[in-house]
Amino acid sequence: MMAKGRQGPESSRRTAAPTSGRPEEFIASQEGKVARPPVQAGHVPSAETKGPLTAPRFRIFIVDSGWNSPARRVLIENFALLRELQKEDPIYVLSREKSIEFMRCHGSRIGRDPILAAHDMQALGKGGTAGFHGFRLSLGLLRTSQQALLGLQSFVQFMVTHRRSADLEADIRASLRREGLMGAIEIVMHHEARDIVG
Repeated sequence: MMAKGRQGPESSRRTAAPTSGRPEEFIASQEGKVARPPVQAGHVPSAETKGPLTAPRFRIFIVDSGWNSPARRVLIENFALLRELQKEDPIYVLSREKSIEFMRCHGSRIGRDPILAAHDMQALGKGGTAGFHGFRLSLGLLRTSQQALLGLQSFVQFMVTHRRSADLEADIRASLRREGLMGAIEIVMHHEARDIVG
């Protein structure tokens, strides 16, 4: 999934709320677009780096085929906040058509969406897609609005607090899975990065 057009750093951030007041129209208007971080060049810092980030740590993909579910409503209502909290990282929102196509190719994931996949750019830079390179939250498995909101909050909090982690895979196993998200959090390994973007 690529952005429809390349945007400059100044135009990449949309901070305004939906003009109609309907969050689902706002998120629908973002499909196929990427929220680019303010800085595009540089390196991904190691865990020891103390200075400001100069490049994204994560590349985030949202797959949502459109089920009328509490999880989808939570994502729609909190999408603008998600973007602001993850403003260093690009967020790609797959269109409904691309999301359905993805689900048809990966039938075991039907009913698990919306899915938020975070690809670790540091791990991909070190080893490509040969090993660990990210994680995903199957928000659709969290059946109530409260569970979905807590899951989304935990996911975002983890990305913010562990963005300089030297061993993100170990941190996922220790932190996110311990927070009651065991079945909803999956570690992305091997060729799976291409499943979403290819």
